[in-house]
Amino acid sequence: MQTIQLSNIFKQQAHQTILKDFTLTIPAQSNIGIQMSHVEATTLFNLLRQTTPQTSGVMTGLTTARIQAIFHDDGFYPQLTVSTYLKTFQRISTFETDLDDILQYFALKDVAHTKIKHLSFDQQRLALLRAFILQPDLLLIESPLTNLTNAGIELYLAALAYTREHGVTVLLTSYSLEELVLTSTTIFRYRPNQGLELTDLATESSSDSAHTSEDTPRPIFKIASKVEDKTVFFSPNEIDFIESVNGVSQLNVSGEQFTSSQTMSELEQQLTTLGFFRCHRSYLVNLQQIAELISYSRNSYTLILKNKSKLPLSRGKLTDLKALINF
Repeated sequence: MQTIQLSNIFKQQAHQTILKDFTLTIPAQSNIGIQMSHVEATTLFNLLRQTTPQTSGVMTGLTTARIQAIFHDDGFYPQLTVSTYLKTFQRISTFETDLDDILQYFALKDVAHTKIKHLSFDQQRLALLRAFILQPDLLLIESPLTNLTNAGIELYLAALAYTREHGVTVLLTSYSLEELVLTSTTIFRYRPNQGLELTDLATESSSDSAHTSEDTPRPIFKIASKVEDKTVFFSPNEIDFIESVNGVSQLNVSGEQFTSSQTMSELEQQLTTLGFFRCHRSYLVNLQQIAELISYSRNSYTLILKNKSKLPLSRGKLTDLKALINF
């Protein structure tokens, strides 16, 4: 694969700016991570796959590249077995290695004859193996470690390393910096209206690795809630919003409430870089869950979430919200 270059890319959809001043170089066999939202990642992937044109800017090096993308919400054929599903893609590619030999490297050999609908989240390495069979030059992956257990993370990282060893260039996106540190060697943050900024997190992680086993994955950030005699852990993307009720922080997850021992200030400090916004003194909202903003008067605003929840937006927070999601 020749080097892919994106220069000053601007992309607008439905009068909304998704990417602006986006400049990125993707050398062959590089391993790049970008902190960005789902909408921004989807738009970037579609630009690289040339399924949508940029509004302005220049992209070079794409014409000869074979590119595959794995989205966080990728769908499968649930009634097919793992083996049947993969053989379907093997028939349309030039992949000649025996499937039984390759399944072991993706830790899927023991579920080869299992229907996809019966697979766990930890076994979603299936999407990675599917992409590998199609032999891409560049592989685009969105948030692959979300909802995985520590064992699942370790197996996914091993499969990802095997993929890279075979010359595949990887560009991975996530809202979680912890996830990017685990999966990428060069990490950028995308700032709306500011473009990409290179971080030194990967370098810091490498220096820290002297104190930990190379085979032990760094844990993904979780929010804990005590429920009777057990502790439940939530990934940030699972949480719709957090509300302070009588001084107690409540996590709202798919319509259910779970108590957190942390204060709103502590949660805000931890979650701001993971896509949360303090829209009101009593509320932290997951920006990905916002569906509508309603103005009832010049000084009264309400956020409508995808699950139809309504959260107040403080008047003084409107400008900050506009800067974050650019509307």
